[in-house]
Amino acid sequence: MVRKKVEGDEVQRRAAARAAREAGESPSARNATTGGSKQRTHVPGRNSLDHEERIEPLDRGKQWFEAAERAAERAEPPPAPPPGRSFTGRTDPGYGREHQAVFQAVAKAEQRHGGNAVYAHEVARTAGIPHDRAKVLLHDLVTSQRLVTKLERTDDPDLGPRYETRP
Repeated sequence: MVRKKVEGDEVQRRAAARAAREAGESPSARNATTGGSKQRTHVPGRNSLDHEERIEPLDRGKQWFEAAERAAERAEPPPAPPPGRSFTGRTDPGYGREHQAVFQAVAKAEQRHGGNAVYAHEVARTAGIPHDRAKVLLHDLVTSQRLVTKLERTDDPDLGPRYETRP
Protein backbone atom coordinates (compact mmCIF):
# COMPACT_ATOMS: atom_id res chain seq x y z
CA MET A 1 0.00 0.00 0.00
CA VAL A 2 1.31 3.43 -0.94
CA ARG A 3 0.97 6.27 1.52
CA LYS A 4 0.14 9.84 0.64
CA LYS A 5 3.05 12.24 0.37
CA VAL A 6 1.62 14.98 2.54
CA GLU A 7 5.06 16.15 3.67
CA GLY A 8 6.63 16.46 0.25
CA ASP A 9 8.56 14.06 -1.89
CA GLU A 10 11.75 12.30 -0.90
CA VAL A 11 13.99 15.07 -2.24
CA GLN A 12 12.27 17.69 -0.07
CA ARG A 13 12.45 15.51 3.04
CA ARG A 14 16.13 14.77 2.48
CA ALA A 15 16.88 18.48 1.95
CA ALA A 16 15.02 19.38 5.15
CA ALA A 17 16.88 16.67 7.09
CA ARG A 18 20.22 17.86 5.67
CA ALA A 19 19.44 21.47 6.65
CA ALA A 20 18.56 20.35 10.18
CA ARG A 21 21.83 18.42 10.56
CA GLU A 22 23.81 21.40 9.24
CA ALA A 23 22.11 23.60 11.84
CA GLY A 24 23.17 21.17 14.57
CA GLU A 25 19.70 19.76 15.23
CA SER A 26 18.29 16.34 14.68
CA PRO A 27 15.86 16.07 11.73
CA SER A 28 13.19 14.57 13.95
CA ALA A 29 13.37 17.54 16.33
CA ARG A 30 12.52 19.79 13.42
CA ASN A 31 9.79 17.41 12.26
CA ALA A 32 11.61 17.09 8.94
CA THR A 33 11.44 13.29 8.88
CA THR A 34 8.57 11.19 7.64
CA GLY A 35 7.45 9.95 11.01
CA GLY A 36 7.85 13.18 12.98
CA SER A 37 4.38 14.51 12.29
CA LYS A 38 2.66 11.13 12.32
CA GLN A 39 3.54 10.42 15.94
CA ARG A 40 1.24 11.76 18.60
CA THR A 41 2.87 14.06 21.09
CA HIS A 42 2.24 13.13 24.67
CA VAL A 43 0.16 15.85 26.27
CA PRO A 44 -0.65 15.28 29.96
CA GLY A 45 -4.21 16.02 30.97
CA ARG A 46 -5.59 16.14 27.42
CA ASN A 47 -9.12 16.44 28.74
CA SER A 48 -8.34 19.82 30.29
CA LEU A 49 -7.19 21.30 26.96
CA ASP A 50 -9.38 23.17 24.53
CA HIS A 51 -9.87 22.07 20.94
CA GLU A 52 -7.04 24.17 19.47
CA GLU A 53 -4.48 22.82 21.97
CA ARG A 54 -5.61 19.25 21.33
CA ILE A 55 -5.19 19.37 17.56
CA GLU A 56 -2.00 21.47 17.53
CA PRO A 57 0.40 18.49 17.50
CA LEU A 58 -1.41 17.03 14.48
CA ASP A 59 -0.42 19.93 12.26
CA ARG A 60 3.24 19.89 13.19
CA GLY A 61 5.45 19.04 10.20
CA LYS A 62 2.84 19.57 7.49
CA GLN A 63 3.90 21.67 4.54
CA TRP A 64 0.59 23.48 4.18
CA PHE A 65 0.70 24.48 7.86
CA GLU A 66 4.27 25.77 7.61
CA ALA A 67 3.46 27.63 4.39
CA ALA A 68 0.53 29.33 6.10
CA GLU A 69 2.77 30.40 8.99
CA ARG A 70 5.37 31.81 6.57
CA ALA A 71 2.66 33.64 4.64
CA ALA A 72 1.33 35.15 7.85
CA GLU A 73 4.82 36.34 8.78
CA ARG A 74 5.30 37.90 5.34
CA ALA A 75 1.90 39.57 5.38
CA GLU A 76 2.06 43.29 5.13
CA PRO A 77 0.90 45.38 8.06
CA PRO A 78 -2.60 46.79 7.71
CA PRO A 79 -2.77 50.06 5.78
CA ALA A 80 -2.70 53.28 7.73
CA PRO A 81 -6.07 54.94 8.27
CA PRO A 82 -6.85 57.68 5.76
CA PRO A 83 -5.82 61.18 6.76
CA GLY A 84 -8.54 63.29 8.26
CA ARG A 85 -10.27 63.94 11.52
CA SER A 86 -9.94 61.25 14.16
CA PHE A 87 -12.21 61.08 17.18
CA THR A 88 -10.03 58.72 19.20
CA GLY A 89 -8.89 60.06 22.56
CA ARG A 90 -11.46 62.85 22.42
CA THR A 91 -13.31 63.58 25.65
CA ASP A 92 -17.10 63.84 25.88
CA PRO A 93 -17.94 67.32 24.54
CA GLY A 94 -21.27 67.63 26.37
CA TYR A 95 -24.34 69.23 24.83
CA GLY A 96 -24.01 72.90 23.96
CA ARG A 97 -25.71 75.54 21.84
CA GLU A 98 -24.01 74.36 18.66
CA HIS A 99 -25.28 70.82 19.26
CA GLN A 100 -28.78 72.18 19.77
CA ALA A 101 -28.58 74.21 16.56
CA VAL A 102 -27.43 71.18 14.57
CA PHE A 103 -30.10 68.95 16.10
CA GLN A 104 -32.79 71.50 15.18
CA ALA A 105 -31.31 71.77 11.67
CA VAL A 106 -31.57 67.99 11.26
CA ALA A 107 -35.22 68.11 12.33
CA LYS A 108 -36.05 71.04 9.99
CA ALA A 109 -34.27 69.48 7.00
CA GLU A 110 -35.98 66.17 7.73
CA GLN A 111 -39.38 67.92 7.69
CA ARG A 112 -38.60 69.53 4.33
CA HIS A 113 -37.84 66.09 2.89
CA GLY A 114 -41.02 64.48 4.14
CA GLY A 115 -39.41 62.70 7.10
CA ASN A 116 -36.51 61.20 5.11
CA ALA A 117 -32.91 61.31 6.31
CA VAL A 118 -30.73 64.21 5.12
CA TYR A 119 -27.07 64.69 4.16
CA ALA A 120 -24.53 66.51 6.35
CA HIS A 121 -24.05 69.36 3.86
CA GLU A 122 -27.77 70.18 4.04
CA VAL A 123 -27.67 70.13 7.85
CA ALA A 124 -24.69 72.50 7.77
CA ARG A 125 -26.46 74.86 5.35
CA THR A 126 -29.65 74.84 7.48
CA ALA A 127 -27.69 75.46 10.72
CA GLY A 128 -25.52 78.15 9.07
CA ILE A 129 -22.19 76.58 10.10
CA PRO A 130 -19.23 75.20 8.08
CA HIS A 131 -19.59 71.66 6.75
CA ASP A 132 -16.57 70.31 8.68
CA ARG A 133 -17.88 71.68 11.98
CA ALA A 134 -21.34 70.23 11.26
CA LYS A 135 -19.83 66.78 10.72
CA VAL A 136 -18.07 66.94 14.10
CA LEU A 137 -21.26 68.04 15.85
CA LEU A 138 -23.29 65.35 14.05
CA HIS A 139 -20.75 62.78 15.21
CA ASP A 140 -21.28 63.97 18.79
CA LEU A 141 -25.07 63.78 18.40
CA VAL A 142 -24.79 60.24 17.03
CA THR A 143 -22.22 58.74 19.42
CA SER A 144 -22.38 60.53 22.76
CA GLN A 145 -25.83 62.18 22.80
CA ARG A 146 -27.60 59.45 20.78
CA LEU A 147 -30.17 61.92 19.50
CA VAL A 148 -29.44 61.37 15.81
CA THR A 149 -29.06 58.20 13.77
CA LYS A 150 -26.40 57.89 11.06
CA LEU A 151 -27.47 55.86 8.01
CA GLU A 152 -24.63 54.66 5.79
CA ARG A 153 -24.67 53.19 2.27
CA THR A 154 -28.31 54.08 1.64
CA ASP A 155 -27.83 55.21 -1.96
CA ASP A 156 -26.50 53.64 -5.11
CA PRO A 157 -24.04 55.18 -5.87
CA ASP A 158 -23.16 56.03 -2.30
CA LEU A 159 -23.31 59.80 -1.72
CA GLY A 160 -22.28 59.69 1.91
CA PRO A 161 -24.09 59.12 5.19
CA ARG A 162 -27.53 60.48 5.90
CA TYR A 163 -28.77 61.64 9.30
CA GLU A 164 -32.19 61.48 10.92
CA THR A 165 -33.57 62.23 14.37
CA ARG A 166 -34.19 59.24 16.58
CA PRO A 167 -37.85 58.20 16.75
